[in-house]
Amino acid sequence: MSEVVSPDIVRVACPHDCPDTCAMLVTVEDGVAKKIHGDPEMPFTEGTLCTKVSYYLERTYSPDRLRTPMKRVGRKGKGEFRPITWDEALDEIAARLKTLAAENPETILPSNYAGTMGMVQYSSMDRRFFHKLGASLLDRTLCSTAGKHGIKATLGGSVGTDPERFDEAQLIILWGANPIVSNLHLWSRVQNAKRRGAKVIAIDPYRSLSAEKCTQHVALLPGTDGALALGMMHVLMRDGLVDRDYVARYTLGYEALEKRVLANIRRSGSRVCADSPRKRWCAGARLRHNQAGRHPPELRHAAPCRWRHRGAHDCLSAGAGRRMARSGGRHRAEHRRLLQV
Repeated sequence: MSEVVSPDIVRVACPHDCPDTCAMLVTVEDGVAKKIHGDPEMPFTEGTLCTKVSYYLERTYSPDRLRTPMKRVGRKGKGEFRPITWDEALDEIAARLKTLAAENPETILPSNYAGTMGMVQYSSMDRRFFHKLGASLLDRTLCSTAGKHGIKATLGGSVGTDPERFDEAQLIILWGANPIVSNLHLWSRVQNAKRRGAKVIAIDPYRSLSAEKCTQHVALLPGTDGALALGMMHVLMRDGLVDRDYVARYTLGYEALEKRVLANIRRSGSRVCADSPRKRWCAGARLRHNQAGRHPPELRHAAPCRWRHRGAHDCLSAGAGRRMARSGGRHRAEHRRLLQV
């Protein structure tokens, strides 16, 4: 969808798979886009485009861009292709699909995701086509299903903080997130909160660009996120930092969770999170002493401190559902033991 702002400038929306849906202004000359920049009238993005979209025109008009179907003519892996016409490509694909569908259509597995967030292109014609064909069913996501199931099981819906209220938070935890690179517009809100006195803590094995600019960086060992989260819950419960009234009003099963966490999670369990005794209880101790009673928008669901307050909530990142799957090597057995509580 586009709107002509002037004879040379067209207002459009970014077609990428991104919830920001940035408004953009494109300068057009003789049917060719010459310049692209963010629309300053859009409240959330405020005229700022991510690095990927800033170079949209360079990719669109690149001489290296693939402009015709290519058919492999050599052995697989040799990288030998020849250009063919669109009719040739579509005829060959259709012939192969017809043969497979006649034998067993479930041998066809469609593998695609959003591409763009438009309703017609994202979740319309391809679903109808493969359903008519009888192809195998596939959950249409490549990034966030596990995380969404977890957040729905806890909150009842895939919801999160209003990004325009992030600057009202007093403590922001970037758990495995690097918003400078992957969520530029959110990062500006995080910086606003920091300027207003909020503490920003990065939990990430890697010292990313975002971690470098945070108040504190907790560099836990890869695959130990679960143990760290349980240790944080233990400190909140043990030291009376849980909002009891909120828990009584809006949660189910908290008493059983608290009993199991306090009975089974020991200080020794946090040793999997760091490689030196000096850092072993870094998350629990430092967060406890420095941030008791703050408004964390990303503390774990079942043990909230002050979720009732403005700016306090949890946000699902693209990688949230994959944290548990990253456990490996010598940490996996300990990770499983800690979760069996």
